[in-house]
Amino acid sequence: MSGNQEQEHKAPLTKYEKNDMISRVMPYFRGIALFFWQGPTVMVFHEYERSLFVIMDDGYPPVSILILIGFILLEAVFYGFGSAIQNVNEGKLEEEAAGGNKKAARLLEIVNRPVRFVHTIQVTTHLMGMIIGAAILPAMIGMVERRFLLGKVLAWVDPAQVMAAAGTPWYRNPSWWQWAGILALVTIFVLVLVISFGIIIPKRLAAKEPEKWGYHMLPVVLFFAGLFLPLTRLITLISSLVLKLFGVDLADDDGNVTEEDIMSMVNEGHEQGVLEADETEMITNIFELGDKEAADIMTHRTNMTVLDGSMSLKEAVDFILNEGVNTRYPVYGEDIDDIIGILHMRDAMTFAEKEENKDRMVMDIPGLLREANFIPETRNIDTLFKEMQSRKIHMEIVVDEYGQTAGLLTMEDILEEIVGNIMDEYDEEEDFIQAMEDGTFVMSGLTPLEDVMETLDIELPEEDSDTYDTLNGYLVSRLDRIPQEGENPQVEFGGWLFEVERAGNKMIESVRVVPVPKSGKAADRGKDSVEEKYDAVNREYEGDVS
Repeated sequence: MSGNQEQEHKAPLTKYEKNDMISRVMPYFRGIALFFWQGPTVMVFHEYERSLFVIMDDGYPPVSILILIGFILLEAVFYGFGSAIQNVNEGKLEEEAAGGNKKAARLLEIVNRPVRFVHTIQVTTHLMGMIIGAAILPAMIGMVERRFLLGKVLAWVDPAQVMAAAGTPWYRNPSWWQWAGILALVTIFVLVLVISFGIIIPKRLAAKEPEKWGYHMLPVVLFFAGLFLPLTRLITLISSLVLKLFGVDLADDDGNVTEEDIMSMVNEGHEQGVLEADETEMITNIFELGDKEAADIMTHRTNMTVLDGSMSLKEAVDFILNEGVNTRYPVYGEDIDDIIGILHMRDAMTFAEKEENKDRMVMDIPGLLREANFIPETRNIDTLFKEMQSRKIHMEIVVDEYGQTAGLLTMEDILEEIVGNIMDEYDEEEDFIQAMEDGTFVMSGLTPLEDVMETLDIELPEEDSDTYDTLNGYLVSRLDRIPQEGENPQVEFGGWLFEVERAGNKMIESVRVVPVPKSGKAADRGKDSVEEKYDAVNREYEGDVS
């Protein structure tokens, strides 16, 4: 994973942290709404209890500001502790707890059973938020009015005027706009303080040193957990009863993380630069592995390299050394549907050292061939991968529903689905698509349909893209026949003309793809139109390849 730990803590807020911020400011807005609903009445209270909330004559800060600072520090404790619990090293805690560290044992208990702790945080932070919104904000608004003369909303008036104003709705007050402006200004100021110093900063600091923060903040958290224990139990009881009416168990919902949640975090990390593109693709491929079957990634029977069981061992060794590029080869008896075993290159070399084995048929040499393993086309790749690992199997023969050989699948094929193509010095890169200078493309009939759509920037109906894997399969379905040798039929779709260049072996081997001019028929296309399409598509393709 790219980036060090320092870079990780400098990363922007994730989507989940942003959502968390939104949920945490809601108590403040509820408190503000309470104040807004009974604003004049609250102001009456502040008029008579002004000694608590205005700047004192001796210059000391008002009690409201001290209370606000205390609440911010308390929120910092809770959110920092929560972040520490999420990032703490459980293995380290278990070791320290086993050594007699009581704080480590208590932290480990909270990590394993966080429900009570979570409810304590929710109760405490929501209560503080509503107090700030309903009491401290109005006090600060009054202080701002009187200190900076931003308005005269019920400020410095006699009690009779205040009591009269208490029954006047805010919207009938001629200075309502000044009051609203001060409310917005003070609210933004308080939210910035609370979210910055009470949530974001402590969470990031605690994530950097989770054990240290956890040990230091544990006593405070345990105190409030005990203080609000009756309330948290009542909340849990009510929530459980209501959820049971809807068939939901409250205990089952704790800690559930779905595949969609993880993929969303992966994509968020990629967008923020925490994960590189290849890392994101690899993680995505791992999750998609469980949705694939053997038929999706196997080497088709027409592309299999197999050995005839009737050939001599000397001929088999010569083929492996001179023409082969693999270490394992399926061996058939009568035909490719009769796979009798797997010949490993090492075994072939070992048995060939004995002169009497060289002229014997491969199928007649005892102990030479290894047992072939057969799987159906519908075998899940995820479970197959685990089985091949445990049984130390590197090659599987895939058979269709009729028992005929459909293809073969190797451990390398599965790994390539995760990390991409694995090339060695003997592998020749398959060049399915060639971009020509005139803006056209020459494509192999075996080109994956996904690559065709990506290169030409076209979309096929989902039914077609799910049914056909290669360009050959799709074109044959559109033509409703297999082209003969020397025949050059054409198929037009997606603004492109697909002309069969070469056909043979009961399939389309090569196709020339030409852009169709917007003005009309494919037969009337000109060189200018081709080159224009080339500028838009071909150069982009070459850039991706490079």
